[in-house]
Amino acid sequence: MKRFALCAALALMPVPAVADDIFCELPWFARNLIFDRAGYCFASPLGRATFDNTGCTGSDVTLSERDRAAIDHILDLEEVLNCAIDSNSPRLEHLAHFEHLRNADVVPAPVEHESGCIGYTGPVLPLRAAPQADARVIGELRPGDNVGFIFLNEGIWDYVLINEPDDVSTLRDAGWAPVGLGRIECEMYAG
Repeated sequence: MKRFALCAALALMPVPAVADDIFCELPWFARNLIFDRAGYCFASPLGRATFDNTGCTGSDVTLSERDRAAIDHILDLEEVLNCAIDSNSPRLEHLAHFEHLRNADVVPAPVEHESGCIGYTGPVLPLRAAPQADARVIGELRPGDNVGFIFLNEGIWDYVLINEPDDVSTLRDAGWAPVGLGRIECEMYAG
């Protein structure tokens, strides 16, 4: 059975339409988005179709300590999930569900176990492009929203996925918010 929080966070597609590969496509995309931002030149058909090689610098790129740790975490997750993305494929089937990650200045690392907040009851919070108070605002968390947690937190910061209270099938916003463990108020939790 697919977990509610991940399905909600990935726009709650009808269960028959959710393929198992969506759970592997997300880590693949996040990992390769980090490499893309570091200047990696993609050679595979899938890499070239998903990322723009314009301005790439090669296949030996330098990653920050944070990004190296995120890559290591994602590789471990892909191993746990037994992922095998076909890099000869012309596209990711569920890419539209991950496009919000391109708005983040700091790419979050997906996790194996997801959770959700149903009916957020706290104050309006800006969603930021990075896990820091001075990062640019890219969205908003509002009372009544449903919040999906499918990424590794960074201190008190979580990269959250926001669905409208009455439409859990559509992702409205996504971004980093300082809602770390025990800091978010909800009507109920899932996961």
